[in-house]
Formats: sequence, C-alpha cells, structure tokens
Amino acid sequence: MIEMLKQTPHFKWYHITNMTADDQKQLVDEHHLTEQIIGYAVDKNESVRMEYDPDANETLIIMDVISAQPEPVLTRPVGIVVINGDLYTFAHRATDYIKKDILNPPHEVNRPDDNDVTVFEYLFTGVYPLMSQYVDEITEINRQRRAIQAQFGSRKNLTKQTNDLLHLQIQMIYVQNSLANNLIMLDQVRRTYQSKVTEEQLDYLDAVRVEVDQATDMAGLAMEVINAVSDATGNLGNRDLNWTMKVLTVYSIVLTIPTMVSGFYGENVKYLPFAEHESGWLITILITIILMALTTYIFYRYGFLRK
Repeated sequence: MIEMLKQTPHFKWYHITNMTADDQKQLVDEHHLTEQIIGYAVDKNESVRMEYDPDANETLIIMDVISAQPEPVLTRPVGIVVINGDLYTFAHRATDYIKKDILNPPHEVNRPDDNDVTVFEYLFTGVYPLMSQYVDEITEINRQRRAIQAQFGSRKNLTKQTNDLLHLQIQMIYVQNSLANNLIMLDQVRRTYQSKVTEEQLDYLDAVRVEVDQATDMAGLAMEVINAVSDATGNLGNRDLNWTMKVLTVYSIVLTIPTMVSGFYGENVKYLPFAEHESGWLITILITIILMALTTYIFYRYGFLRK
C-alpha cells in the first residue's frame, strides 16, 4: 500500500507498507524508481548501508530499527529512498510504526516549519526517535537482567534463568550489530552530504549520530554485565554439580561398608567376632552403622560434604 503522508513546498513523502506487485508497478511507472532500488528497500534481510547515485539524484538508505514484533529477531531493516527531492519509506508489518515516529517526532526534536523544512531535515528529525528506541530497549533488557539476577539466591534450579539470560544475550547481539552498522551508515551519509547541505542541516544528522553513539556505549556495558551474570550462573551450576559429585562419591564409599561387613560374616569362616553369638546379626548391623557413621563424619570433618 502506498500512502502520501506529507506534502510540503520542498518535497513529498510516500510511505509503502507490505508492497504488492501493483504498488511496485506504480512506483516504477509513475514515481520513476528503479526495480533494483525497490528490491533493496523492501528486502527483509538487506544489510545496513547507504548508496548515492548523483546522476539519477537518488539516495538509498537501509537502516535497522527496533522491531514491533521482537521474535525471532529484535531489529529489522527499513528502506529509505530519496529521489528527485521526494522521500519514500518502505516498511513491513513489524516496522510500519516508523511512519508515526517520523511524522510526529518528540518535542525535544526541533523540526523546522513545514514551509521551510527540507527533505534532509525532515528525514533525520524523524530518524532521531527511531534511534532513541534503542536506548529504551537496552533499558528494558537491563531491567529483565536485574529481575533474573534477583532470583539466583532463592532458586536452586537455574535452568530457566540461564535460558532467559541466553535470550537476552541474543537480543543484545542484534542490538549491538544494528547500532554498529547504523553508525557506519550515518557516517557515510555525512560524508556524502556535507558538501550538499548546510551546517545547520548536518546538525540534525549529528544529533542522530550522538544518540546512536550513546546507545552503542550503553549496549556494550549492558552486554558486559549480562555476560558476567551468565558466567556467574555457569559457575554456580558448576559448583552445584561438583558438590553433587562429591556427595555421590562419599555415599558410594559409605555404602560399600554394609557389603564388606556382610561379606565377611556371610563366609563360612570360623572364629569371626560375634559369629556364634545369638544376637550376632544385630551386632553386625550395629558394627555396620558405626563404621558408616564414622566414615561419614571423617568425610564431613575434611569438608567433602560442604559446598
């Protein structure tokens, strides 16, 4: 579906969602976009980058944004095309929300009036809140990590917590990779446009870059903490496993004592102590219990039963 969401004296903005074959034909015939550029813009697996064709006066920007449907991946690419001064954005169901953020940026973003705003200014004042969402997502991941971490002391089985931490690590990998690629793409845009726009217009791009840079630092710190907590979880699991193996080893030794005692008294050997006594079987049980208790105490005394 093709929507014209904005028209100013300087440009028009078209937003394309879940493009059909008819939509593609209209973009090619009426808006003069090439099929190759459209293919790049709508590809759900396209890598983040920026391409500029001065002869066709055409710019392609692929950037990663936070997905509204975070499973199975947290970030998704969106396509942005600027051709002959008009703006085209391409989205899918998981990224269709971007039109709202671009149309109505937060109050701290000082967008020029519609009569004065250029397509460059309009685009990057709209991209700013999309990059700010990375900070919000990292903050949410940190909150989930703290909730998981708080459960370590009260739960013996940490399988669920370990799986949740692994899920957070995977999310952070997507976030870090997307932020790094977005940062490279923004630098490409600046190098391409620094001689074509004013310094005031470049300030809008620099504001976006600062936001991405800040989110990158936050993501790096969050990943380090998650990795440290994950390693600590692994150490706790290894400690519990080692203690379990020690306990099993101790009791495998302790449980050999009844076999040894009964083995001696089960042989037809004369003159064994208490073998002829009328309560001999009770005495052998008592001997067995005493030896087992003594062996267990010795192992406990030397720390084999302590975590």
